[in-house]
Amino acid sequence: MWLASPALPIGGFSYSEGLEAAVDTARVTTESEAAAWLLDQLELSLARGDLAVLAQAIPAWQAADATRMAALNAWVLQTRESSELRAQTEQMGRSLLE
Repeated sequence: MWLASPALPIGGFSYSEGLEAAVDTARVTTESEAAAWLLDQLELSLARGDLAVLAQAIPAWQAADATRMAALNAWVLQTRESSELRAQTEQMGRSLLE
């Protein structure tokens, strides 16, 4: 339920990961197209990047390995293609931390 909390940023285009733009340009117009778009996001983006890092971050966090956590964090920030995406990632991290 925390991920649905009003403490997290909502409503901005950057946090929709492009879904709002896909809807606005009629690339996603049906429930099935939205489902396919979300699956693509999971398979092509999260599964290959953030979730792979998360699989390494959890044991590092449990072991209180701050050096490994810092390295993983730095890698994630380096994979963001623009300053806006880096800022979005950092804001989401701060919001989840709070």
